[in-house]
Amino acid sequence: MGHKTLHHYLDGTSFFEDTRTIEEAHEENLTRIRELVTLKITEAGYDEIWQRNAALGVLTNLEVEQGREFIANLRSAYHDYKARLLASTRDDADGIQFNIP
Repeated sequence: MGHKTLHHYLDGTSFFEDTRTIEEAHEENLTRIRELVTLKITEAGYDEIWQRNAALGVLTNLEVEQGREFIANLRSAYHDYKARLLASTRDDADGIQFNIP
């Protein structure tokens, strides 16, 4: 499995050597963004307990609709990000921006 290594020269300059495959670079970034999306859903209060309450009918229709819209917007942003990431080269993968809705 490849990795990114920081190399330092005596003159004070440095550079990263990226030995990841394109698949590793893509998967590393997808994992990072999936974790971010999960965090955003949890921070907004739409965690597993909220989802269970929505399924049980405990929440109002408005609360359910707001949560579904929030999650749908994040999911759409994730799919947009994933499409742009998978079209990128290994060297460009880390620079693809996730646009939080």
